[in-house]
Amino acid sequence: MKLLEIQSSVRLEKSISRALSHEFIEALQNSHPDFHHQQQDVGTNPPAHPTELWTTANYLPPESRTLEMATILTESDRLIAELLWADRLVLGVPMYNFSVPSTLKAYLDNIVRVNRTFTFDPQTHTFQGLATGKKAIAIVPSAGNFVVGTPLGEMNFCDPYLRSILGFIGIEEVEIVPIPNQFMDEEIRQQEVATARLNLMNLAASW
Repeated sequence: MKLLEIQSSVRLEKSISRALSHEFIEALQNSHPDFHHQQQDVGTNPPAHPTELWTTANYLPPESRTLEMATILTESDRLIAELLWADRLVLGVPMYNFSVPSTLKAYLDNIVRVNRTFTFDPQTHTFQGLATGKKAIAIVPSAGNFVVGTPLGEMNFCDPYLRSILGFIGIEEVEIVPIPNQFMDEEIRQQEVATARLNLMNLAASW
């Protein structure tokens, strides 16, 4: 198993998504002797946002890029190579203001690239993902109960976005593990964490 862990929380010691990701990955490692693990921490070290030069370079074939263009795509190329290396993804994605952290959005803007992670056919106007054959789990803490299907679920732009953007590049098996109600009292918070932990341990046994 080749696993890429992507952490996007700006918190470290108090991060629920980081703590549960660590437990889940440890369980996977114990059951897979051929386990290989890389971490991309965009929460503490976010990639640069695309710029006008980045965008221009992205839409040119490699042989037409200047040295400056090739250089500005270096970080994106490295992140894409890392993504394509993995066959499993674990994403720690705390919900910030009903969506994904801006650090994760910057990462996704770097890896969703034409002819690298998706193609476009101008004749049929269709897109095709290139990052196929992978599975992903997203661990998603939130302040309240914004789980899709609940009364506040329509304010959850995090889960649908993750499924859509990962599916767009070919990662269609996406499991969302919610950890709601993290602004509630301690007993409720810990109940939600325990439920998510049990869910993750069950997934680790079958993933």
